[in-house]
Amino acid sequence: MGSGWKRWFCELLRVPPEPQPPDGTPESIQTFLAGKNYYRWRVIQFGIVQFFIGLSMAAMLAAPLLSKKPHTAQFFTVWTFIVAGVVAGWALAALCGLIRITLDYQMRWYIVTDRSLRIRSGIWRVNEMTMTFANVQEIRVNAGPLQKLLGLSDVVVSSAGGSTHPGASHAARFAGVDNGDAIRDLITDRLRQYRDTGLGDPDAHKPAPLAVEDAARALLAEVRALRASGVLY
Repeated sequence: MGSGWKRWFCELLRVPPEPQPPDGTPESIQTFLAGKNYYRWRVIQFGIVQFFIGLSMAAMLAAPLLSKKPHTAQFFTVWTFIVAGVVAGWALAALCGLIRITLDYQMRWYIVTDRSLRIRSGIWRVNEMTMTFANVQEIRVNAGPLQKLLGLSDVVVSSAGGSTHPGASHAARFAGVDNGDAIRDLITDRLRQYRDTGLGDPDAHKPAPLAVEDAARALLAEVRALRASGVLY
């Protein structure tokens, strides 16, 4: 789909053409898209569904013609209009479905910075998820037999929080990418750098607590000073 049609649909649906990058330095921004085979497989699936829908419609429309009952000219006229209407509606629905699949592929964004990641997908209903590296718990690459055949995989980044149930987690999914290992290694490397700087440690910038003995001595010195000044008796 050309950029002009894409821009027109984005304006019609009021969808921003590109998501805003998440928190991080501008030079660290890296954007990924789903693999081309991800789009091709979705088109093939859609085509298979449409093929069987077409067969079903053809069987239903042809049933009256196969009956032994004689048909008048008026019947054939009405039947022709019905067939034309059904075929036109089917073709229009198929075209809209193909446009939706194409836009969903082109508008699927995976963005990684040095501090966080963001995933946006969807056309009719836009879904956007942002995850900071401070909450990342696990990074894994999943690929089923069909995905391996197509050279695709899913990178799943699990994070703590986002649920009222203790120990529950939610996940960001880089679906249908053709460079899953490279994305996993990039996130792992940036997560390591993030934690090495202390940004991922909530206690990194807190002052170290005094030892119990030192605290007791400081408190005793204050009490003696107040007593010597006559404030305490």
